[in-house]
Amino acid sequence: MEGSFALAYWDADRRRLSLARDPFGRRPLFWAGDGARVAFASDVATLLRQPWVSAEPALDRLAEYLSFRYVHAPATLLRDVRQVPPGHVVQIDAHGVTIERWWNPGWSRPGALPTEVTTAARAVDEAVRRSVHRRLADEGPVAVLLSGGLDSSAILHHAHAVRPEVLATTVSLADDPADESPFAARVASVIGARHEVHRIASADLIAAVDRCTRAMGQPLPSPAGVVQALIFERLAGAGVTRLLSGDGGDEVLGGRGMEQIAARLLGSRLVSTIPRPARGIARRLARRAGLRDLAVAPRQFGADRLIGGSRVFKSHERVEVLADIGLTRPGIRRTVLDPLYQEVDSDPLNQILHVWQRGWLVEDSLARAERMAAAAGVTVRYPMLDRRLVALANGWTGDTKVRRQRGRIVTKAPLRRAMAGRLPRRLLDRDKRSLPAPLDRWLRGPGRSFLRERIDAVCDDPAGTWNADGVRRLLHEHVEGDRNHGLKLW
Repeated sequence: MEGSFALAYWDADRRRLSLARDPFGRRPLFWAGDGARVAFASDVATLLRQPWVSAEPALDRLAEYLSFRYVHAPATLLRDVRQVPPGHVVQIDAHGVTIERWWNPGWSRPGALPTEVTTAARAVDEAVRRSVHRRLADEGPVAVLLSGGLDSSAILHHAHAVRPEVLATTVSLADDPADESPFAARVASVIGARHEVHRIASADLIAAVDRCTRAMGQPLPSPAGVVQALIFERLAGAGVTRLLSGDGGDEVLGGRGMEQIAARLLGSRLVSTIPRPARGIARRLARRAGLRDLAVAPRQFGADRLIGGSRVFKSHERVEVLADIGLTRPGIRRTVLDPLYQEVDSDPLNQILHVWQRGWLVEDSLARAERMAAAAGVTVRYPMLDRRLVALANGWTGDTKVRRQRGRIVTKAPLRRAMAGRLPRRLLDRDKRSLPAPLDRWLRGPGRSFLRERIDAVCDDPAGTWNADGVRRLLHEHVEGDRNHGLKLW
């Protein structure tokens, strides 16, 4: 099957219910069961209307949420509710519940050789072109969500080539002192596309938080979901209901964050070139010196260093904000990430990309984009998640996607090479800004009153879940500028 779907199939002869989701979980699917009955739905609120499904929180999963900003399927933050993992099928019958993966991501094997960058560039350029064209087959207005980054720029280039009337749209926070919409405007100008900038005021952002959380059906992983909801609503109001997004490009092609990871991995690889007897000594010395990146073999690098999405609250930081120390679960990241790393047999960079695809991409980026889009009545399509493009990129080695060139590490190397000559180098090589910087500033400035109000509500905690002193300490340190706690406070 191709595309996005949530599927339910009842086998009357075997009295077996099968629930399945597409490889990247773009369509949500939840279920609850008590041994005698089962209910399933595309949103949590519907399940909670069943009198036997409890809304009691799963406190033992708070540690995972505080570490990652989300919990990984099949878990949710509610005791009685589960979600079907993307690319998996859940089968429920009288014998119980089984969960199996039906989708094979097709990663390159260990020891495979990198693909020459020019060859890879031609292949990825053609794959992106075909993917974009397939998603433009329908009539009607289309907008490309243009951040000014490499992925959305490549999508706009190919969309404009076949549909010159395509709209490039960029969102900007009105109070952001580091507004990056001029970079997106420059990309649109170079390509020749019509471009609009939608500025979001702080008051609009604050007013939308609660309704966006209701639409999400769970805590929003980041304020980016609110920004998305507002831009989707504006586009829907203008009659533009089909959107192309660059989401997935980082996790498929090796983007944001990979430069730092590849640099750290380089040290581990250098130690691996030392002859075997001395290699073990070198790693033991590195471990004693606290140089953990050098102490671990490359094949175990991602799993050992617990790389897999955000790391918001570390174990000792969870102790500060949770009232019950038993809920902090010091080993939660390893408990969650080890099974994901065991799913893939590839090189170290591809292992990390697999875990990003199974976690960060589906539980954060796509979950909030899809649910905000559904609430606004728009459809978002993801050319970078076309199954042919994903198969192509996953089949390459990690070093094909993240390469050392002229003494520096280049992420998304094939796509970057394909876009060379289409965009000026200063746009092509510009670092993409991450979320924490504007969030930290916003919560100290325009969002400060909102922040205090919400933290007061958190600390007014009859259930005794939170350590109010620890939570208020985070607030004080942040608003005074002593430390940046934006994501923690969110």
